[in-house]
Amino acid sequence: MLEIFKRLWAQWNRAVRAAARIQSESIMAVAYVLGIGPVAIAFRLLGRTLLDRGPAPVGATTFWLARPEGEATMKDASRPF
Repeated sequence: MLEIFKRLWAQWNRAVRAAARIQSESIMAVAYVLGIGPVAIAFRLLGRTLLDRGPAPVGATTFWLARPEGEATMKDASRPF
């Protein structure tokens, strides 16, 4: 009798996992199509960007911003960026 319940539990587990995967992929697809997609298209059409970077200085090899030089304090040390 115990073996029957084990097999039933395994089959139930497989079915529920498959249903959960389909459900989560569907929800994420709807969220992308209705939320992220239109916002991305609008920003692309308006030529806007959310990244804080402008044209790179002449001869620069990176977009990293240099931190201002100064005396390091404990407050500065707790703020890595």
